[in-house]
Amino acid sequence: MDNLPEHIVMTADHYAAATSVPCCAADHLSDQLPSCELCPLHSPNSNCRETHRFSALQSERFGGSYVYFCEGSLLFWTSPVITDGMMLCSLTAGPVLVLDPEDIIEDSGHRLGSGPEELRRALSAVPAVDISRVHHLAEVLRMCASWASGSSQGMEASRDSLEQLSRVSEVIHDLKQMGTDGSYPVYPLDKEEELRQAIRVGDKSGAQRLLNELLGIIFFSSGNSLERIKFRILELLILLSRSALEGGAPEEDIMELSFTCQREISRLSSTEAAARWLSGMLHEYTSMVFDARSIKHADSIIKALQYLHRSYREKITLKDIADHVSLSPTYFSKLFNEEMGCTVTGYINRLRITQAKSLLKNTCFNLVDIAGIVGFEDQSYFSRVFKSVTGVTPGKFRRRAGVYPAETFEIHEGMKKT
Repeated sequence: MDNLPEHIVMTADHYAAATSVPCCAADHLSDQLPSCELCPLHSPNSNCRETHRFSALQSERFGGSYVYFCEGSLLFWTSPVITDGMMLCSLTAGPVLVLDPEDIIEDSGHRLGSGPEELRRALSAVPAVDISRVHHLAEVLRMCASWASGSSQGMEASRDSLEQLSRVSEVIHDLKQMGTDGSYPVYPLDKEEELRQAIRVGDKSGAQRLLNELLGIIFFSSGNSLERIKFRILELLILLSRSALEGGAPEEDIMELSFTCQREISRLSSTEAAARWLSGMLHEYTSMVFDARSIKHADSIIKALQYLHRSYREKITLKDIADHVSLSPTYFSKLFNEEMGCTVTGYINRLRITQAKSLLKNTCFNLVDIAGIVGFEDQSYFSRVFKSVTGVTPGKFRRRAGVYPAETFEIHEGMKKT
């Protein structure tokens, strides 16, 4: 959990404190998973870690929450935290006791490798939950995971904003160190020209760096006059819009965005707000240029790609995707082939095989389970597609990865205890 964003770990901690049910955040493809050590019934030979990993993937596949029993007949539930259309980690709650302890001892004691008294002591430490509450607790966890998914994007935006203000402050500090009397003697027109060129080619990072330099100079030379700063920002907006047009951005979109900017600029209440707002406008203009230069039909293709990354594990057809972007299947298929250099089916299969490779390297699920998780209904077809994409069979890929020995290839056999 050390590498996960702090707000996700805190979400798990708050859930545990509010519900009195243990909860943790875990990376679903790393070793940072709810392990047997979280369960007082663990045994050295148990496969609890794989059970948690499999259940986390199932929660993503089936819509947000998954309730399951571990090997020791204790209950858990898990929900995925999604960022950029992919699962970053899961929130997993449990263990809780919903069955009679004596029934667990009688049914599972021989597999857990502990005596009855030791098991009774262990079970006494597990919170008991009425089965009627489990659905509600799982729903609350799903809502927490959904919030964490959205918050991660917001947290990233906040960090970007703070970083930008820091860069502007550095420029102002450097100007003060030069010993000027509060005004910048010569406005750097060469920096404006560099900014125009960066926007023309859709260079977002270069444009942001240059904008920060110009903002620092404007803030320094304008003193504390917000009105003067707004006037200078309006001049920069004209530069941004003209540069975006020169870069090939649609004129209609530029005109609409410029009109919005003129309306919103009067609402800025501080230099910090002005810097954040102008940075956002810069992103809008450069995105228009980038999209116009890289893909002729940017909106439809990007919307389709976002849909595919969310839905590739499901049974989707060409018509489903075409309907999503409001195009005919025939035209969309031709457009996708031209812009992406592959068929829609080929693109979906690549997404599925990429996920399958991670599962083959990092889990001991059998091929049937992996095929189902990534969206294939038939194992033999999955194997054929895998070989066509990677050049080797799934079994050979797993053996070459060297993560799991051959005897644990079948998860169901690997879970059996003698």
